[in-house]
Amino acid sequence: MRYIYILFLLMVVSSCQIFESASKDYTLEELEILYGEIQELSESKSCTNSSEWKFVALGSKPCGGPWKYIAYSSSIDEAKFLEKVKTYNKLQAEDNAKNERFSDCMYVSPPSSVVCEAGKPVFQYD
Repeated sequence: MRYIYILFLLMVVSSCQIFESASKDYTLEELEILYGEIQELSESKSCTNSSEWKFVALGSKPCGGPWKYIAYSSSIDEAKFLEKVKTYNKLQAEDNAKNERFSDCMYVSPPSSVVCEAGKPVFQYD
């Protein structure tokens, strides 16, 4: 009987650890690290041909919409980059809701294009 009780107790503890790891909360430090990785990938190529550059919304304001837009070269691993951006945006939105964050509710306009200046991408607006 004692062994059955110990076995049952081990099963309960193990199942708690499984559920705990599946619902991991990300810290602000981990979000900052992910942001750094996104920034590093974005800046990994020199801008010489503006037709090779795209942009994507980055961040999640508590009121809705992105904090900004970030340029990236289509010559990087685009799928990996966009997945990191998607993860970052999702985690920031979850953090906003969980911690009842607030911000200005100003709309951030997307750029109309990207041009290259001194090797860096620069947004153009209409």
